[in-house]
Amino acid sequence: MRNPFSFRSVIFAFAILLFFSSASLAVIVDRIVAVVNGKVITLSELEKRAQPILSKYITSDMSHEEQAEIRQKIYAQILPQMIDDYLVDDEIKRLGIKVTDEEVEGAIENICKNNGITRDEFEKRLNQEGVTLEDYKKQIATQIERLQLVNAEVKSKIVITDEMVKDYLRKQKGSTGYEGPFYILEHICIVPEGDGPQAEQMAKARAEKALRALKEGVPFEEAAKRFSSHVPAAQDIRLGVFSLDEMAPYIKEAVKRLSPGEYSGVLKTPLGFEILRLSGISNSKDVDVDPATMEEVRRKLYDQEINQRFQDWLNELRSKSTIRILL
Repeated sequence: MRNPFSFRSVIFAFAILLFFSSASLAVIVDRIVAVVNGKVITLSELEKRAQPILSKYITSDMSHEEQAEIRQKIYAQILPQMIDDYLVDDEIKRLGIKVTDEEVEGAIENICKNNGITRDEFEKRLNQEGVTLEDYKKQIATQIERLQLVNAEVKSKIVITDEMVKDYLRKQKGSTGYEGPFYILEHICIVPEGDGPQAEQMAKARAEKALRALKEGVPFEEAAKRFSSHVPAAQDIRLGVFSLDEMAPYIKEAVKRLSPGEYSGVLKTPLGFEILRLSGISNSKDVDVDPATMEEVRRKLYDQEINQRFQDWLNELRSKSTIRILL
């Protein structure tokens, strides 16, 4: 009679035991660390999210106790962010917010334009930072989704008035301690197109050509349009309003010799080569503030207000949700 407990049966039974043992071990290792409106966040998800930070703060020469303490602190900071992400993503789905490929491409085009770089240069920089184009597109899509969510949920119109901008500038001036007079500066700016001595020499030669044009009677605004580089930092003729204490030494020395309406020679600066014109002098920094500075501060205050209202909305969303933290 054939033995029913064949060698194959024993092997099969052993494989079954291994499977269930491994599965049980996986459950133990990959435990639940939070439940958000019925959806779970597992330890493995938390570890994956925290890994870039863990790699910076945990080193091999640390004891197990030190590593465990740091890991727990980082987990405690990352987990609330993951919970917020779950809540936000659920709201995005509930509202039916979707981002098209065209919107993502348009955002990337604006990034390239604002930074004065080509699409190839943009992708090259991503590669240097170890980020794939597809991953970056996903990040952009997430940002656009959240912006649309803010627009949908933060319904009150936000208005940042000129007085709010000037009040902010007054407080900034008070915190830095800078005193007048304040110099209103304009510039012609030529940025080297590439690296190396040859690119620098070409930029300097273009700046000297701009200086000759000014001496021949070409208006400063026209010379700026004709000779300035096609990058955001150089395209805006208004440089800003500064006290002498705020200026770099080489800028200060050039400006001190100018009267309103006069311009400097060619100056070597971190941007490249610049020609400065003293547009005017004011005793108050919040008087005659140039439009570029006004708009920059206005955008900053608007972003702060949006972030605050979004945080208030998120706090309210948390209070209405069922959240259990099991970390």
